Amino acid sequence: MNRESLPLICGLLIPIVLVSFILLNYYGYDIILFFKKINILYYIIIFPIVLGFVVIIVKWLKPD
Repeated sequence: MNRESLPLICGLLIPIVLVSFILLNYYGYDIILFFKKINILYYIIIFPIVLGFVVIIVKWLKPD
């Protein structure tokens, strides 16, 4: 993937995700209740894994 495509992908995905959340909330689907049902232990386990993947992606995309 080249460098110019990443801002394009982010520029397209961010509005789509935001509008989706707004529409889901408008039609009565409460996203926050879904996240409240998940046990806090899973957040503690998944958060470092996600951070690790972010670090790996940043190092992989960083030009040397």
